[in-house]
Amino acid sequence: MRDVWNLPAIAPWEKSCVKHPTQKPLALLTRIILASTQKNAWILDPFTGSSTTGIAANLINRKFLGIDREEEFMTISKNRKLEIENPQIFGTYKKKLGGFDDKNQLEMFLASEPTVTYDRKLIIE
Repeated sequence: MRDVWNLPAIAPWEKSCVKHPTQKPLALLTRIILASTQKNAWILDPFTGSSTTGIAANLINRKFLGIDREEEFMTISKNRKLEIENPQIFGTYKKKLGGFDDKNQLEMFLASEPTVTYDRKLIIE
């Protein structure tokens, strides 16, 4: 990845389940997650809002836990998660994801990522 990212703004299709006042572009959150995590990593967003971070995480093979105190935003988040559980919508989102040099760059990157397994030990001190 380069150190300067040229990313699109929020596209209308990203607001399919109602908009959030501070929603971020899906391409931006996808790029941040790719730059800082590995395949199968857990992503925690303690102020998840409409869960754009969760959508990005799901599209690129990460696990996601979102927390928000506003019930309205949690409803939006659940609806967005249900929407991408449809394989056709999931595929469409992935194809529309901008910010990459060409349409195959994201898929080639994901295919070459090593799979990481996490030890699930609970440590209490």
